[in-house]
Amino acid sequence: MKIPQLISWNAQQYGKFSPLIYDYLTHNEKTFPFYSQFPSDASLRKQSLLKLKDFKLREKTYSALKNQLSHFELSPKQKENLEKFKEPNSVTITTGHQLNLLTGPLYFFHKIIQVLKSCDELNRKNLDLNFIPVFWMATEDHDFEEINHYLFQNQKFSWNRDAKGAVGKLDLNGLDDLFEDFFSNLSETHQSNSLKELIQNSYLNSSNLTQATQKLVQSLFGKKGLLFIDGDDSELKKQMIPYFEEDILENSAYKILQKTNENLENNGYSTQVHAREINLFYLGDGSIRERIVWQENEFQVLNSTLTFSKEEILEELKSNPEKFSPNVILRPLYQEVVLPNVAYIGGAGECAYWLQLKDFFESQNVLFPLIIVRNSVLLLTEKQRKKLENLGINYSDLLLPLHQITNQNIEQNRLLEIPFEKYENQLNQLFNELEEFATQTDVSFSKMVNAQRKKQLTGLEKMQERLMKAEKIQQSDRVQRIADLYNELFPNENLQEREVNFSEFYITYGNDLINEIYSIIEPIDYRFVIKSLP
Repeated sequence: MKIPQLISWNAQQYGKFSPLIYDYLTHNEKTFPFYSQFPSDASLRKQSLLKLKDFKLREKTYSALKNQLSHFELSPKQKENLEKFKEPNSVTITTGHQLNLLTGPLYFFHKIIQVLKSCDELNRKNLDLNFIPVFWMATEDHDFEEINHYLFQNQKFSWNRDAKGAVGKLDLNGLDDLFEDFFSNLSETHQSNSLKELIQNSYLNSSNLTQATQKLVQSLFGKKGLLFIDGDDSELKKQMIPYFEEDILENSAYKILQKTNENLENNGYSTQVHAREINLFYLGDGSIRERIVWQENEFQVLNSTLTFSKEEILEELKSNPEKFSPNVILRPLYQEVVLPNVAYIGGAGECAYWLQLKDFFESQNVLFPLIIVRNSVLLLTEKQRKKLENLGINYSDLLLPLHQITNQNIEQNRLLEIPFEKYENQLNQLFNELEEFATQTDVSFSKMVNAQRKKQLTGLEKMQERLMKAEKIQQSDRVQRIADLYNELFPNENLQEREVNFSEFYITYGNDLINEIYSIIEPIDYRFVIKSLP
C-alpha cells in the first residue's frame, strides 16, 4: 500500500474541537455574536482599513519596538519590516506565547510560521498595504511549572529551581547543567552541533529568560522578517494607563464578561476564562507578581504587605505603569491598543477565550481583531511513513483511537475468516420465522423466542470478541508495532505538536524544518495536516 507525502483535513473533517470552536469554524450562527468578521482575504483587507483609521499610537509603539530590537543584528527583511511599521498603511498580524524552555511543544513553530506565511500572502495580494508579522512575548506570566520543561525523544528535561514573579526576569541559574545533560543525548552531526550552537548563543549567553528567548527566536525566524515585542515595557504601558485605571475603578471587564459567559453557556458552550473584579497584577522587585484586590476598603497586593488607597494606587499607576501587569483578560486588549493589529493567530483554547472578549473590546472602543485558529501539523519521518505503509494504515486511520486502529488493522489482516455477518443474518431469519409462529400461540412462547434471539446474538457477538483476542495473540507482533508507532506519533496519547520539542526534528533537518512547515501551512483556513518529511 502506497500512502502520500501529504494530506490535510478541514475543520469539519478533523472535527476534534470544543463545541464553540467547531461551531465558529463551521460558521454556526450561534457564534455570530462573539466576533465581528470571519477571517478571509476580503475581511482581512476590510479590517485593515478600519484599523488604520482607528490606530493612534504608531510613533510611540515604533519607538518602543525599535528600542527593544536595537540589541539584535536584524536581518534585511526585519529591518524592512521595522521601517515599514512607521508607515501609515502598515498593519500587523500577531501571535503570542509563553517563554517555554527551548520553545516547549512544537506548535510554537506552527503559530509563528502561520503568522509569517499569512503576511507574505497578504502582501502579495494587497500591494497598497503592508502586513507585518509580530510575535508577542508573554514575559510577564508567572506560571513557571508550565514553561520549565520540554520533551525530547520521550525524555523530559526540566529546569528545577525556585521561581517567583514574572518568568521573563528569571536569571538562568541551573540551565548550564540541564543543557549539558541534554547535549549528552545528541550525536556529533552537523545539525546537532547547530542545535547546540543555538542553545549556547541564547540560553547559555543571556542574563534572563526574556533575553534568551529573544535570541532563540531571532536565530530561528529573523531571516523571515519576524518582529518580536515584549509587553513588559514602561513606554508601552504608559499607553494603557486609562484602561488599567478603568479596570481598577469600574471593573468593566468583570461585569461585561459575566454577561458574555452567561450568553455562551445559554448556547451550550463552556467558558475558557473568567474575569476578576480587578484584572491586574502588581510587579515588585522581580520576585513579586501578585494580584491586586479590593478588600477591607483598600487595594491590596496579595501575599504581600503592600496596600494602597484609591488615590495612592492611581498615583502609583501614573508614576510607575511598568509595575502593573495585565492578566489573561487585559493582555489581549493591551496588544490591540499598542499594535496596529488586524488578526490574532492562536490555538483552539486561545481562540475560545478571545471569542469571550468582543463585547469588552467594544466597551473600551478598541477594534476587535479577526481570530484565526492555527493549523495543526503532524510530522512523520520517512521511516515512520514506510512503517504505516507496511502495516497498511492510512493517514485517515490516525484520527482514530489506538484500540480502533488496532482492531481495524487486525480485521483487515485476519488469519482466519469467519463470516459472522452471514451467521447473524441467518439467526435473525430463523428467529423471524419462529416469531411468526409465536403470534399464533401463547404470549409466553413469544417472550421465549425473543429472549433466545437476544441470547444467541449476544453469544455470536462474544465469539467475535473472542476471535479478535485470539487474532491479537496470533498477530502480537503486528499489534506491538502499531502501538509503538502510535506512541511515536501521539506521545502520551496527545497530539505530537502538544508534546514534542522542535529539537527532535531539528537534529535531522536543521532550518529546513521551518521551510517544510512553511510549505504546508494554510495561512487563513484551518487545516489539520499530516506531512511526511523527506
